[in-house]
Amino acid sequence: MTETLEPVAPVTDARDALVSVQNLTKYFPITRGIIFRREVARVHAVEDVTLSVKAGETLGLVGESGCGKSTTARLIMRLLDPTSGKIYFEGEEISHFDRKKMRPLRRKMQIIFQDPYSSLNPRQTVGQIIGSPFTIHKTEGDTKDRVQGLMDRVGLNPEHYNRYPHEFSGGQRQRIGVARALALQPKLIVCDEPVSALDVSIQAQILNLLTDLQDEFKLTYIFISHDLGVVRHISDRIAVMYLGRVVELAQADELYLDPKHPYTAALLSAVPKGHAAPAGVKRTVLTGDVPSPVDPPSGCVFHPRCPKAREVAGAGNEIPENCRSEIPPLADVRAGHQAACWYPLSRGEELQESAHI
Repeated sequence: MTETLEPVAPVTDARDALVSVQNLTKYFPITRGIIFRREVARVHAVEDVTLSVKAGETLGLVGESGCGKSTTARLIMRLLDPTSGKIYFEGEEISHFDRKKMRPLRRKMQIIFQDPYSSLNPRQTVGQIIGSPFTIHKTEGDTKDRVQGLMDRVGLNPEHYNRYPHEFSGGQRQRIGVARALALQPKLIVCDEPVSALDVSIQAQILNLLTDLQDEFKLTYIFISHDLGVVRHISDRIAVMYLGRVVELAQADELYLDPKHPYTAALLSAVPKGHAAPAGVKRTVLTGDVPSPVDPPSGCVFHPRCPKAREVAGAGNEIPENCRSEIPPLADVRAGHQAACWYPLSRGEELQESAHI
C-alpha cells in the first residue's frame, strides 16, 4: 500500500550558514543567426535550487552527468551569473556583485578542479602556480617560504619548488591544486570531482588529505562527485540532483540507509555491493534516457522514468496527474530529510524493477 504524504515547504534558516542559495536558477540561451542573433531556446541547467551549507561541514552534490552539479557550484562561486535567485555568503547577498565587489571575497572561496593536468599552467613552475594567489591579492610576506610551507603541508617536497607540472604524477598535481586553493586561507572550497581522474589508491590519499585539512583549517567543502562511495565517506549531508533540480537532501548515512526519492533509490541500487550500496538492495534499471534540459518534462522532472509513479498508477499504467502536472517542492518527509516527491518511499521499500541484470 502506498502512503501519500503531503509535503510542507521547507523553511530555510541561513543564519548559521556560511553559504546559502534561494530559488537559484540558471538558463543558457541557444541562439541562431550570424549578425542578428536571436534566442530560440534555453538550456535549463539549474532550476529553483534552495540549500545551505553550514561552516565546517561538507555538502556532497551527486547526480548524473549534466544534472547541474558543477553549474550550481560555479554559481555559488560567482564564476557564472545566475538567471534568477539569491546567493548569500556569510549572510551577505552576493548575487549581483560585480567583479570589483567580488574581488575581496575571492580570498574566502576557492575551487579544486577535476583534471589535475589541465588546471595547472604548464609554463609556470609549481612555485609560481601556488604563489599566484599571493601575487594577485598583493599579500605581504615571503612568498617562497609560504609556498614551500604549503607544499610540505600537502605532502610535496618543498625542494621541488622550481619544477614544472609535467614533472609530477597525477596525484602530486592534484596536491598542487589543493595547495593553491589553501594559499589565502579560504573559508569555502568547492571540490569539483577532485579525485575522479586519479587511481583508486591515490584517491584515498587525496580524500584523507582533504579531511585532515578541513579539521586543521576549519574549512567548509562543497564536494561534487559521481562516486557515491566517495561522497558518503567525506560528506556530512548529501544533495541529489536530477535535471537541474535538487530532488533529495539529507544526512549522509540516513540518505544511504533510507532514501525517500525514487531516483536516489535507483542510484544507490546501481552501486556495486560492498561499496556504498545498502546490503540486500535489488538493482533497479531505469527505462528511457534523461530528458533534454532544453525541454524538461512538466510536473516532476523524473516522472517519465519513475518506477514509483508507475506502481502508484497500477494496472492502468497511467502516471498520476500530480506527477505529470505539478512540481513537487523539496519538502520535509522527516526532520532534516527532504525530498521532492509526491509519493516518497517508505523505509525498506524497494522499487519495482524496470529490467533485470
